[in-house]
Amino acid sequence: MLFSREETLEEKLVRLLLIKPMQIKELHERLISKEKISLRAVYKAENALIKAGVAVKVGKRVWINQEWVRSMQENIAPPLPLLSAGERVSYTFTSIEHLDVFWKTIVLQLESYEQDGKIFFYNPHNFWAYIPERKESEDRYYAYFEQSKKHAYFTVGGISNADMEFKRAYQNDFLQIDARPVASLGRNNHITVLGDFVISARLPAKIATRLDELYASNESMVKIVPDIVKETKAIGNIKFVFEHNAAKAKKIRKILSPNFFFKG
Repeated sequence: MLFSREETLEEKLVRLLLIKPMQIKELHERLISKEKISLRAVYKAENALIKAGVAVKVGKRVWINQEWVRSMQENIAPPLPLLSAGERVSYTFTSIEHLDVFWKTIVLQLESYEQDGKIFFYNPHNFWAYIPERKESEDRYYAYFEQSKKHAYFTVGGISNADMEFKRAYQNDFLQIDARPVASLGRNNHITVLGDFVISARLPAKIATRLDELYASNESMVKIVPDIVKETKAIGNIKFVFEHNAAKAKKIRKILSPNFFFKG
């Protein structure tokens, strides 16, 4: 299955080519850094992609066929839940990984509809960036803001060593990160605001308290990640709420905005 955990060689090539056009030898070098694959196998897979209309070769470089990309987006992107003003839907998850996948499914589509591209986040602690199964996805998502020149404003509700590690690692001119407790938003709510929409992932109170304790130890992320993984693996039910609520979105943006610099 395309981009699943059991990727074929062709799928691995597509994933690399989505980053940038590359020569066959460069593709081979990237692949063999992680597993044993022959150059001949890479050439064979590349030819299959070209015949299928997924890739095109220009000179020595292989490019992703953007018509194929658009076709994939049109055919596989699940529709957003249609919410009128004031409506909301909620879902329940028992897995952090599945919730994060669904969160991105919703948010990435919302971003394509909201032209200003400004997005606000609030996490009591951003442990999501360090869950091993989701780290690559998180890194790619945060890097997107600088690459696309779109602005995002992230408030972390803690000032521990681990909280500040997240800020130092991910902040740039387009992804601003503020670290301060925000009592009015609670310790179990992980919130995203985009346009008139509000998305909330609500952790069980017991887990939220335990995460606060781990971060309060003032240890580094390396030290506390194993305990975070242990706690979140047995997390129980997580409520995911998606709302079309302009007044609520405006109120949360106002709460989160004071320490950010807004250009133009």
